[in-house]
Amino acid sequence: MYLRTPKRYTRTNQKPRVVDMRRVVLRSAAWLLMAGLILVGVQIYNYRDAFGPPVQQWMNERVSEAENNMATAAAPTAPPTEDPTLRRTQADEAWQRGSIEQALDIYEAILPALPNEVLIHYQVTLGLIIEGRYAEAVEAAEGTINADPYSSDAWAIQAFALLQTGKYGEAIASANQALGLDENNAQATAYLAEAYFYLEQYERAATTAEAALALDPNTPDAYRVRGMIAQTTLGDSASARNDFQTAFDMAPNLIYPVFDLINLELLAFGEYENAIATLRDIIDLNPRNALALYYMGRIYNRYVNEDNQAADFLSRCLEADPRNILCSFELGRVQIDLLDYERAAQLFATAIEAGSTNPYHYYWAGYGQILIGNCPAALPYLQEGYPLAEAIVATDSSLVGLYEQGLTDCRAPGFQFSPTAEATPEVTPEGS
Repeated sequence: MYLRTPKRYTRTNQKPRVVDMRRVVLRSAAWLLMAGLILVGVQIYNYRDAFGPPVQQWMNERVSEAENNMATAAAPTAPPTEDPTLRRTQADEAWQRGSIEQALDIYEAILPALPNEVLIHYQVTLGLIIEGRYAEAVEAAEGTINADPYSSDAWAIQAFALLQTGKYGEAIASANQALGLDENNAQATAYLAEAYFYLEQYERAATTAEAALALDPNTPDAYRVRGMIAQTTLGDSASARNDFQTAFDMAPNLIYPVFDLINLELLAFGEYENAIATLRDIIDLNPRNALALYYMGRIYNRYVNEDNQAADFLSRCLEADPRNILCSFELGRVQIDLLDYERAAQLFATAIEAGSTNPYHYYWAGYGQILIGNCPAALPYLQEGYPLAEAIVATDSSLVGLYEQGLTDCRAPGFQFSPTAEATPEVTPEGS
C-alpha cells in the first residue's frame, strides 16, 4: 500500500475568507451603544445631584442590555445536537460481539438523549449486572421501569438486578409484576425460579424453571437455575454441567452464564485449562469485568499456584471495583501466601465492610488480625462470624472448631461455645 503525499498549496491557491457581515454590524452597533452610554454616564456623574435614583437605575438597565447584546453577538453558533442513532448502532454491534463494557459506555452516553427508550435502559441495567456493578444496576432498573411502567421486561430486569443484591423477596415481587403484565414472559419466570432457589425452595424453583422452558426453550437463565438445582440438591454434576453449557452456548456474548460452568468445573472436576482460555477471551473484550478477573485470580492462586499472576488479576479487579467482596477476600488469601499479613488483614476487613455475610470471610478477617498480633481487633470478627459458621456446620464441621480456637487464643471474655464443636486448629478453611 502506498501513501499519497498531500499537495502543498500556497496562500494564493486558498479560497478567500468569508466575512460574516452580520456579526461585524452587530459588534459595531454594540460598541457604539456602549460608548454612547459611557459618555452619557459621565455627564450624569458630573451632575449627579440633579438626577435621582430612577435615572441611575435606568442607566444600569441599559448597560446590562448592551453587555448582553455584545455577548450574544460575539457568541459562536451552537453546535448541532449529535444524532444518537449511529452511536446506538455501534453499541448494539459491540453488545452482540460480547464487548459489554464498550456497549455499556455508549448506551450510558446516549441515554440522556433517549430518556424514554426502555430498551436502552434495559441494556444499561443488564450491562451493569454483567459487569458486577450490582448497586448501580438496581438504580438503573428503576429508571427502566420509569421509562415504561407497563413493560413486562422492565419489571423482569429489575427482578434480576435485585437477585444480585440478595433482595429475594423484592425480586419475587418484581418478577410477579412482570408476569402480571405478560404471563408468557419466560425470562421473568426464570428469574422467579432463581429467587426460589436462593430461598431454598428447591421444588418450587425446579417447577418454575421448567415452566420457563415450556414458555420458551431458548431461555438461558432457566437452564442456569436447573443446573444450580442439579448441582446443589441432587449432587448431579454431569447434568449441571450440561445445563450450564447450554445456557452459555445460547448467550455467549452475555458472559455471565459461563461463570456457573467455570465454578462447577473447578469445584467438581478440578479443570481449569479451558477456563483460563475462556476467561482470557472475556477479559480481552472486557478488561474491567470483575467476575472474570476474580475467577482468573482464583485459578492462578489455588490451582496454578502463581501468586504474582493471581495478585495482578485481583488487583485489577479492585481497581475496577474497590469494594468487590470476592476480589478483596481472594487477594487477601494471596497476600497471606506472600507473607504480607498487614495487607491481608486490610483486604479481609474490606470484604466485611463491603457487606459480606460469608462465615469464611469473617474467620479470615479475624485470623488476619491474629497474624499481626491484634487480638482486640480479631475478636469482633470471630464473635460475629461464629453463628454464621454454626449455620453451615452440616456442610463444614471444622469451621466452628477453628472459630473456637481463635476465640480461645484471644481469650474472648464470657463467650459461649457450641457444646458439640471441637477445635481443629490444624485445618485451614478454603472458603469461597
